[in-house]
Amino acid sequence: MYDLNDTDLAIKIRAGNKKAFREIYDRYHVQMYYIAKKYVKSPDLAEDAVQDVFVKLWEKRARIDDSKSIKGFLFIMLRNHVLNMIRDKKDEIISISDIKSNQLPQQNLTEDELVYKEYHDIVKEGLKELSDRKREVFELRTLKGHSNSEVADLLNINIRTVKTHFYNSSKFMREYLKNHAGLLGLLIFFGLMALL
Repeated sequence: MYDLNDTDLAIKIRAGNKKAFREIYDRYHVQMYYIAKKYVKSPDLAEDAVQDVFVKLWEKRARIDDSKSIKGFLFIMLRNHVLNMIRDKKDEIISISDIKSNQLPQQNLTEDELVYKEYHDIVKEGLKELSDRKREVFELRTLKGHSNSEVADLLNINIRTVKTHFYNSSKFMREYLKNHAGLLGLLIFFGLMALL
């Protein structure tokens, strides 16, 4: 199975092939773990997040679209799952990060919605700072979950150009959010991308 590409593996997983599923797990679980750990700060919570995502992948395998990147699909599921964990286990994650809970004011739902909208607006403003082409590449990769080669085909540009634009736009957006939205903005950034 290790010699198959992601598309071939996605087709096999959709058909219920457990070896193909194991191969996708082996390819991406470490990378996903470190991404999750960066945000939830706990090895146990990060591992839980990754395992939950792969369970969902198996349960929803009939809905896998092999015309799209399975890696992108996995990372979008991870993003959403981590955001839910941050929401649901906020106190636990905050204590792991050595931030005292009394430093954060209690918020009601209306305040949370206002904060979420504020971060959404900050993301939109940051995207306006990018050139049209960088923004296109960034949104196709992040919002639509397309691979570099798919973006290159869609925009009729070289794959190296796609990689360069995506690297530069991602770096810019991380810095922009760090400066304009703080740590929480970085934590919820990928969830906000789904609303753009």
